[in-house]
Amino acid sequence: MGPQDFIDSLYLALLDKGWTLNEIDSMDIMYYLKLLTKKLGDEKVYIDEIL
Repeated sequence: MGPQDFIDSLYLALLDKGWTLNEIDSMDIMYYLKLLTKKLGDEKVYIDEIL
C-alpha cells in the first residue's frame, strides 16, 4: 500500500465513523497512529515504512 492509499483509507474510515474533513485535518496524526499501534498490538511500525 502506497502512502496516498494509506491516507485515503484512513480518511475514508474516519469519515465513515462520522468525522468531518476539518476534524481529521486538525487532529494530531502522530498521536492517532500511536493509539492505533497500541490497539493493534505491540508490533512496531515506523513512519518511513508507511511513507
